[in-house]
Order: sequence, then C-alpha cells, then structure tokens
Amino acid sequence: MVKIAYFNSSSGIAGDMILASCISAGLSREVLEKNLKDKLRLDGWSLEVKEVTKKHFPALSLNVSGRIKFGTPGKMKSIIAASSLSGPVKTSSLKAMDILVNAEAKVHRLPPDKIHFHELNSIDTLVDIAGSSLALDMLGINEVYSSPLNLGKPAPATVEIVKAGNVPVYSTNPRVEMTTPTGAAIISAIAKSFGGMPPIRVESSGSGAGTFEFDDIPNILGLITGQSLEKNVPPLQIPTDEVKVLETNIDDMDPRIYPYVMDKLFGLGARDVWLSQVIMKKGRPGTVLSVICTKDKEKDIVNTIFRETTTLGIRSYPCSRHVLKRETGADKKTAFVPGSKPKVKSEYEKAREQAVQLKKPLKNILL
Repeated sequence: MVKIAYFNSSSGIAGDMILASCISAGLSREVLEKNLKDKLRLDGWSLEVKEVTKKHFPALSLNVSGRIKFGTPGKMKSIIAASSLSGPVKTSSLKAMDILVNAEAKVHRLPPDKIHFHELNSIDTLVDIAGSSLALDMLGINEVYSSPLNLGKPAPATVEIVKAGNVPVYSTNPRVEMTTPTGAAIISAIAKSFGGMPPIRVESSGSGAGTFEFDDIPNILGLITGQSLEKNVPPLQIPTDEVKVLETNIDDMDPRIYPYVMDKLFGLGARDVWLSQVIMKKGRPGTVLSVICTKDKEKDIVNTIFRETTTLGIRSYPCSRHVLKRETGADKKTAFVPGSKPKVKSEYEKAREQAVQLKKPLKNILL
C-alpha cells in the first residue's frame, strides 16, 4: 500500500514548519536529530522544539540551534552528497538545494556556481532541507502532496521557485512573508502534485507553527498522513464495538494498593486496566487509573474504584474500538488482519510456565 503525506499550506510553508509538523505527527525529535547528525556526519547543532498555541490551535514550533556557517551552497551539497542518507532522501535533498540555488542565481543574475548564500548560509538551511526529506522517510511516506501555497509577501527567490516549478499559489497577506524560499524549495522538490488532498485513510496528523501571529488565521502548517484509498485498494473490513472508558486521577494513595485494585477490576470483567504517571496540581506526582469496560460492567467497576481507592470522582465516556477477530488457544492467541498475515502472540502465563519447566530463557519461548 502507498502511504501519503498531505501538507495544508494555507498559512504558508517553511523548512522549520515542515520538520515541526513531522514531529507533531509522531516522529521522535531525539531520533530524528540523532539520525540526521549520524548520516550527515555533522555535529554542533540541535533541534529545539516547544509547544505553542496559534489562535487556540496547539502546534509545535522548531528552531535549529547552532552557529555553523557555510561559505557556499556547494559546501552544503557536498555534505549531503557524502552523507549516508538513503538514495531517495539524498536525491530529494540535493534536488531542493538545486532549486534554491537556481532561484537565487536567477534573482542575482549570476551563474549558479557563483552564488553565495547570505541569510541562507547557516546550519538551519541544511538541516531543514535534509531533515525534511529524512523525516518523511522515517514516517514511511511514499508520496507527498500539498495544497496551493499561500505566499503572503514572497521574497524574489520564492517567486522564482514557484514559477519554475509551476506551483499554484495565492496570497492573503501582502505584508508578511508566509512561504520562505527554503520551504518553497523543499515542497517543490518532494510534492507529487498541488491541490486537494487525495483519498486516504488517516493515520496521523501534526501541526508545525510559524513565527508570526496573524489576525485572521492560525500560522500553522498542517500535515496529515495515511494510506492511499485509490479504487484498487479495498478498505479494510475490521469490526468495531462500543465500550466505556473510565478514568480517575489519584495523588494521595499508597502505591502498593494499585496491583490489588487492578486484579479486582479484571475480575469484574474489565477489558483493560492501566496506570499512567502524571504531575497534578501544586506539582504533586499522581497516577491516572484507566479502565476499558462494557457498559453493563460500568456500575460494578465504578463502585469498586470508589470503594478500593481514595478517589472522589471518576470520568466516564463512550468509546468506539476497531477490534480484530481473534482466537485463543492453550498457549497462544491469534489475531486476523484482513489482507495480511495473522498476528500470533504467546499467552504470557503459559509461556512463563514452560520457561520454568524446560529451564529455558523466557525470551526464547515468547512469540
């Protein structure tokens, strides 16, 4: 199947916004940074990410911290060319560099090999370009699409890029640069087409924040990823069921009680029970007790939580689940995925018994 990434560029696009949206969509900042440093063989910089709000919409903003400067675009290209980036990532990164260099050459009326970046000669340009291609590759993206670009007040190089790439554009703000040359170069290099979002089954989404605050729209680059839903790709037929999710925050209970409570809840028919660590009001560490159960079990489970814990309130809300058909045997359970191989996992308690009886490592028995 084909995994697609679609960028909503209605607030413009920039290299840092692309990276931030990929991280917001689930990519680890730490893993991305380490991979990029290792593959470029270039240290002395870091990715700084923070949570922000744009017109009440949460997003991530990203900054490349580092003082590395490059004398020429050729130096950046040589680093990419000599890197251990995969072939497709290296190709798209070099293509974006060429697009950017050619646009600057056109603006300054110089041959491409005579161009010297001024504002674009720092480490963040290299990281934005190579990092964007690598990030999408790490997310498993096969094809990239984008909406038409909102340019705002474009730099001359941005105009040259969209003109050369025949990229559809418009502007809603003549006072602020909304699409940067680097952002335009990257998306021109990687996008298969510009327009509406192709039909997909959504898997993740992210929002990368820009620098400016606009009066009318949130300054956010939206990213949606998912599997293609072309006519020759039938949708998965996975049954659903309706359950209740119960949650309560506790910060004043002896932690030795939790395993006892969990066992009682499972005994009452809870589908799942888990604990999450949180920081509560006044900086106190706390625990979120969460339970999935069917509606008919809710009353007994709620009464037990009140009786066995120190909580004063329990949240309850309905939830739909996509549930694979499964079979449970004596020592393993099998889940059936439409169109794919079944998933087979050991029953833990049975595997543990076998490890003890056979005097073998548990890791060699578990499936």
